[in-house]
Amino acid sequence: MEDRVLVVSPRPARPDGRGDQRRTAEILRALSGQYDVTTLSWLPDVGAGDWRAPTSGHRRWAEWVRAAAGAAVLPAQVAYVQSLAPATLARDVEGYDLVVFVTDRAVPRRLLRGPSLVDFIDDLGEQARRRGRAAGGPVGLLWRIEGRRLHRFDRRVARRAQLSVAHSAADAAGIDPGVGVVPLSIAPAGPPETGLPVTGLPGTGHKVVFLGNLFYRPNHEAAIWICRHLAPRMAALGVAPGDIVVAGRRPPPDLVAAAGHAGVDLRADVDDLSTVLAEAAVVLAPMALGVGFLYKILDACGAGRACVLSPLANAGLDLVDGESALIAVREPDAFAQAVVSLLDDPSLRARISANAQAHVAPYQPAQVDATWQRLVRETIEAARVSK
Repeated sequence: MEDRVLVVSPRPARPDGRGDQRRTAEILRALSGQYDVTTLSWLPDVGAGDWRAPTSGHRRWAEWVRAAAGAAVLPAQVAYVQSLAPATLARDVEGYDLVVFVTDRAVPRRLLRGPSLVDFIDDLGEQARRRGRAAGGPVGLLWRIEGRRLHRFDRRVARRAQLSVAHSAADAAGIDPGVGVVPLSIAPAGPPETGLPVTGLPGTGHKVVFLGNLFYRPNHEAAIWICRHLAPRMAALGVAPGDIVVAGRRPPPDLVAAAGHAGVDLRADVDDLSTVLAEAAVVLAPMALGVGFLYKILDACGAGRACVLSPLANAGLDLVDGESALIAVREPDAFAQAVVSLLDDPSLRARISANAQAHVAPYQPAQVDATWQRLVRETIEAARVSK
């Protein structure tokens, strides 16, 4: 009889969705062939229109009241997501050989009563503290408080779970010394059903590309900066704004306006972002807001595209400046000069992209799947021994 595994993720799995959705899809891919896997989620798919399901005013007020009550004992982000969860969640997760929780927001208030594996993915506490430092003032203070609360909550969760993991050693250490590491994996190229590796993309194109879910605040902020500040500087260095591509889901109106004013090629709701990646000579990630590991950079490296990153965007992947990427401060002239140096020097671009591909070799799907399978098997066996 197959062991029964429940994967709990607030948002449903989606190979081309937000980071937590894509991570959930990776876990399901790794485990479905070896276990009887059930999934449980309750938030709408962020890739299918608005991230929220329509709710009446009365119901929305009820949600906020439940979230406010939960925030007395939980971090605000966790309390809000838990306020939307089924009232039966704590009971629904019982009776399985293992429950895999994707993000701390998936963990019910009755913490981890049975065999459990928690995948934090990112150190959300540090992200909140980073946002607090960047914002300053009363808003910054609230974010710093939220960061401290997340850190305490995550540490408590990590110590109660049979096993807890994050995507990188830095994030794992920031949560708790006992947290392990399972890296993310490079996406397939083309529609998910093809199963083609991203390394199967054709040779580099000539575009400068930024990819991401454009409704997500860090991506939205970076895309606005590209349109308003980077594109004019690159135009002065001879790069036409039309050769700069910003692609992703649901661009907000201010980004549409900024791209139109700058002449940047904005591509909204592209079905297959690997087709855009195939046009890229250089991939940008000028992130300034708190983010975790960026799938977009992993995919670009796997596709053999040279990247220009802000230091924040490189966190977790640890590409080496001048060897496997160019790392530039988020300032228009420095960033534009780095991009142009790659466009003008094919040999430098080829060397950096080859080194980047070698750097992300451990992120190939087969290797990541094997890590998940081993850890789940060991966790189930350890839980049985401890009974």
